[in-house]
Amino acid sequence: MVDSVVTKEQIIAELQQLAQEQGRVPRRSMYNHFEKARQLFGSWPDALKAAGLENEPKRSFKEEYLIAEVKRISVELGRPPVSGPREFPLYMSVMEYYDSWDAFLERAGLTKFASEADGAEIKEKLILDILEMERIIRRFPIMSEFKDYRLVRYYFGSWKNFKVACEAKKQEISSK
Repeated sequence: MVDSVVTKEQIIAELQQLAQEQGRVPRRSMYNHFEKARQLFGSWPDALKAAGLENEPKRSFKEEYLIAEVKRISVELGRPPVSGPREFPLYMSVMEYYDSWDAFLERAGLTKFASEADGAEIKEKLILDILEMERIIRRFPIMSEFKDYRLVRYYFGSWKNFKVACEAKKQEISSK
């Protein structure tokens, strides 16, 4: 399959659109054709200059953009990202608007933890996965050994609550 050709005009239009959407000069990490822009214009600053964005003061991202991004990332992760730049690269921009990560999630219509009624199938899968892991390694794994520990935290609130649910599941299985 042949890659589509990216032109200078397309890059200029996309950079201007990103600047409009984000309310700031786009960062190279936020632009899909960064390498191509660098090749065609000689450098990232020259690409921004060609788009008329080189002299714009650096501003925060628009609040609407931040909310759209956290919702998009939440869908990808299957849960809201935890605070900090590791899961949400725009974390510092969020802190320009909000006093806390929880306040930002609330504004975006998200919560730090799932309600008890949410994710019954996911909870069941997490429990069965860890019980299988326990069977294999012959002990209950510690949190850092379980790749889905962030999902555990989201759906169970804590590792301790998860262990309690696992014990209840083991009791249920053994009584059958």
